[in-house]
Parts: sequence; structure tokens; C-alpha cells
Amino acid sequence: MTNPTPIPVLNLRKIWDQKKSEMQFTQVEAAHDLQWSQGAISHYLTGLTHLGAPAAIKFANFLGVDPTEIDPNIEESLPCVSKIDITYNATDMSQPLKGNKIYSKKRSISTYIQLDDGAKLACCNVHAEGNTVVQVCNVEDHLKSDLYAVRLKRNKRLHFLKKNELPENNKIMKVWAVVAFHTYY
Repeated sequence: MTNPTPIPVLNLRKIWDQKKSEMQFTQVEAAHDLQWSQGAISHYLTGLTHLGAPAAIKFANFLGVDPTEIDPNIEESLPCVSKIDITYNATDMSQPLKGNKIYSKKRSISTYIQLDDGAKLACCNVHAEGNTVVQVCNVEDHLKSDLYAVRLKRNKRLHFLKKNELPENNKIMKVWAVVAFHTYY
């Protein structure tokens, strides 16, 4: 009697087939990008090779999906990874986001704010593509920042300003130090 195909393999195969036609790639091209052999990819897709967390994450990054879409229980396999909420969208800081998350290897005192696709931040040469978040923290926790995320009073939008561009304190509702920009899948 043969063992049934594991759920992560079935999910991977379904996503692979969908993305293959969308992204127009072959197994050979994917193998080159993933730095695997074409045979290794075939073995993962057929379940001949165990699809562990590292392989599932590598496939997820290549296919542009959340790793939990491949393996719904992947978080249990990642002892040092936690799911962190993306708190706000930069175009409307008045309403917290619900359900948007990124994965991080450590707990953080940071806040994560989603940027709209195509957002251009000339002050720091950032062009947001796809799923981009800005990682910010309290100014006191990151004193060396040259870039700040500022929400002005009576304004929903988040502004990114250099230290010398900060307005007077009586015009600021909240200010954070910008730690990093991240793209997530």
C-alpha cells in the first residue's frame, strides 16, 4: 500500500502549476534560479524527496507566495521564526491593518507599516514594489536614524523625512525612527 501524497506536496504542485503559466518558466529555468538540479525540483514536486521547511520557504520565495500556502504547519518547523503583524498602511495611519504579517527571526520592538505598491520615497531612494513594509521603532530605541516616519496632526498619511526636515513638535502626532525597508512574500 502506498502512502498518500503529503498536503504540502499537493499544495506545492498546485501553486507550481498556477505560477508556471503565469510566470512563464520551465523546471530547468527554476532549477537555475533556485540553485538546484532539475531532478531535485521534480523529486520535490512528486514527493520523492521530503519537502522540509527550508525547501518550502525557498519554493515560496521563488513563487512569490506565503510559505504557509505550501505548508500550513510550517511555523511549527521554524523554532526561531515568529509571525509579526504589519500594523498600518502608510497612506492611512488612522486605521490599523488586520491580517497582514511578515516572518522575522526575532521578536522586535519594531512596528511594521505596509507601503502601497509603486510608492516612491525620494528622500531615501526607495521605490516600493510588491509587498514592501517599512520597519520603524520609537526614536528612543534607535537614536542613530537619519530617516523618520512622521504622522502629522490632522493627517492620515505617513511622511518620510530626514532629521533636518522634521517639523515643530506641536505639528507632529507621532514620529518613529526608520530601521529598514523589507519586501515579503
